[in-house]
Amino acid sequence: MPGYKATVIGENFEFVIDDEPQFLDFSRTVYIDAEDEDAAQVAALAVVREELLAQAMLDDEADQSITIEEISQADVLADKAIEGDFIWYFPDDDEDE
Repeated sequence: MPGYKATVIGENFEFVIDDEPQFLDFSRTVYIDAEDEDAAQVAALAVVREELLAQAMLDDEADQSITIEEISQADVLADKAIEGDFIWYFPDDDEDE
């Protein structure tokens, strides 16, 4: 079964910083074993959603979005060791790049 590397991005997740609600975006890289690219996309989104649910970060009533930014075949065994955590940032931060 081929391996896939997926970069998942999320937008509009609420954090309280200094008693003020702030909305942050995230990026998360996951490695998935899947039959094909479509199955890998579904699995990558499921992994990230599960992690966000475990952290009580998903809110059905909020205007949050989670999408695949990029996906490609990868050597999952070699790359799984460097799988990244969530990288949180303010939405304006990505405009500076």
